[in-house]
Amino acid sequence: MKVKHLLVIAVVVTALGVAAFFSSSTTKVGVNLPHSESPRFLYEIAGDSPDRRLKEPTYAIAGSAGNVFVSDSGNRLVKVFDSDGRFLYQLGGPESNKQLVYPYGIGLLDDDRTIVADVGAGALYEFNSKGKYVKTWLEAKEKAQPAGVFVTRDKSVYVTDLAGNQVLVFSGKGELLQKIRSPKVTLKAPQGIAVNDDGTVWVADGGNYNVKLLKPDGELLTVFDGGPKWPLTMAKGLAVDQQGRVYVADTLSNLVRVFDKDGNDLFTIGPVNDKPSVFRLPVGLSIDRAGRIYIADQANSKIQVWGWR
Repeated sequence: MKVKHLLVIAVVVTALGVAAFFSSSTTKVGVNLPHSESPRFLYEIAGDSPDRRLKEPTYAIAGSAGNVFVSDSGNRLVKVFDSDGRFLYQLGGPESNKQLVYPYGIGLLDDDRTIVADVGAGALYEFNSKGKYVKTWLEAKEKAQPAGVFVTRDKSVYVTDLAGNQVLVFSGKGELLQKIRSPKVTLKAPQGIAVNDDGTVWVADGGNYNVKLLKPDGELLTVFDGGPKWPLTMAKGLAVDQQGRVYVADTLSNLVRVFDKDGNDLFTIGPVNDKPSVFRLPVGLSIDRAGRIYIADQANSKIQVWGWR
């Protein structure tokens, strides 16, 4: 099965040109908040030894115990690190009894269950806290390409489907409950996803270069693309913080842009004058309970962690 609209380096250079790929030296600035209200670079996770180095990671999320789960997509694994970046265990491969093809989104149901969207295999898998494969929620025969994953407070699991251009909703037991799509709303290769407490759904609509807020039935509430002066280049990752701010991985601009709920620019993450923070193809985003922001810096093969000191 072909994986579409996922940024592998060779694909980007071929399809969009070398100039677009090496554009990280130019950073556009949106409407900046006071410095004290903008997040700062905290640390990075790249693997704590040569044999555990990350390769083209696409997503990272922190669990309740502080461990960080990383889709190490280039190595076909999900690796788990402690809060200091030390490797703990991995999901995928012979020891897990399930080989992954291209893991992407990750959902944490509880301390004992991890859901992995394997977009390369067209499947959704459940693993336990020891990294062992438990069962398959979505199989390749369904012809879906699961990408982004979001787990709600009531343990419903929302998954963006690249192939079906829709959002799939599962129960915490893996039962497909709903397909969110509307003939009036066109999604194209949706990836990042977040769900509000009222059931409305934020989607990074990658193929349409915009962000959409959908009603629970799929009808459109809000859409924004960064505006005519600074349109999004390719919206991939998406996360929403406790203040309702929407974080978007503007992947080909090598920035994370932050908007209010109406799509107005607030600030950006990734200034070029702070060397550790320079991104090369930021993709997946997540925010933990403490407000730390986990950014999958794909072409730099690391996870950058930002927050407020």
